[in-house]
Amino acid sequence: MQSRTDTTKEHILATGQGLVAQRGFAGMGLNELLRTASVPKGSFYHYFASKEDFGCKLLMQYLSKYLVRLDEILNAEGPDARVRLMHYWSLWISSQTSGDICAQCLIVKIGAEISDVSDEMRNILEEGTSRIGARLSQAIAEGQADNSISKAVQADLLGTALYEMWLGASLMAKLSRTRDPFLNALETTELLLAKPSLNPKEQP
Repeated sequence: MQSRTDTTKEHILATGQGLVAQRGFAGMGLNELLRTASVPKGSFYHYFASKEDFGCKLLMQYLSKYLVRLDEILNAEGPDARVRLMHYWSLWISSQTSGDICAQCLIVKIGAEISDVSDEMRNILEEGTSRIGARLSQAIAEGQADNSISKAVQADLLGTALYEMWLGASLMAKLSRTRDPFLNALETTELLLAKPSLNPKEQP
């Protein structure tokens, strides 16, 4: 059971995430956060040493939840690893094009922005995104093991490369205000995660 202290901290983080998703990290003022969350300044500084410290904790929480959700998708029972991976990319498109700003990727929203102003926040993002790429590489290796993905690809490199491509597609979709970058990324992903050919060398 959460204490009142934990609940207040979570409320500030949730409110802040919504504001950051709308305005970016620099665009969110502390006074706006406090007013929207209906908490006094003293409560904020009880949990966070500074706005940067708030940003660090927000990113750590976001990445932690993201990785949990990623594991749920990639560990789903039933379909093979390739199907699970393609489901992940389909969900990416759905969330990024839903019109719900708060459902869209926080990494895409503030990644470039905070990397220039906070080494601590940048390091948190770098570590978190590295873990995402590694998890995707693991899923690709699982697909090679269950014979749903060709062994011709290098799993340890492809997971990170695909993740980077989809981050880029998210940025380009914002610029073009179309789904085209996502559709291009999806088609490329399907090609790179090709099923094994009839080549005997690729059979288990």
